[in-house]
Amino acid sequence: MLFYTHLLLGIVGFLLLNKYFSGGYEWLFLLFVLLGSVLPDIDDGKSKIKKASGIIGSVISFLFKHRGILHSLIFALVLFVLLSLWDIYYAWALLIGYTSHLVGDVITPMGIQLFYPFSRWKIRGPIRVGKFGEWIILFGLVVLVIKELFF
Repeated sequence: MLFYTHLLLGIVGFLLLNKYFSGGYEWLFLLFVLLGSVLPDIDDGKSKIKKASGIIGSVISFLFKHRGILHSLIFALVLFVLLSLWDIYYAWALLIGYTSHLVGDVITPMGIQLFYPFSRWKIRGPIRVGKFGEWIILFGLVVLVIKELFF
């Protein structure tokens, strides 16, 4: 999925799930969701998040292959546990965004190894990145965001 599709998936996750969480600033919760929605792509040398994160992104993209460990539920859960040691409210926010990213990538032909490193089984779908199918999904997400915000 493209950067903007991942962000919209995160926003939809926020709009649908935010009401079930309390304990901090809602605007900061949204920022953590948005960060989580693009964070798995820090391992991609061409991604916006990798470029924005400077040397940290360069090191991560050098150490990890794209759609490897950073695109697994295992890593998402480890990240959740570590962040929850600081603040459970924002840990949930990051997890919402992170899992929305995984949902977006699991429907592409490249797919992801959801349980990596314990399993190399890859889940994939038919939606090609940047093609007509993704634009339909993007449009649907925009409609869903408008519905959640205004109706």
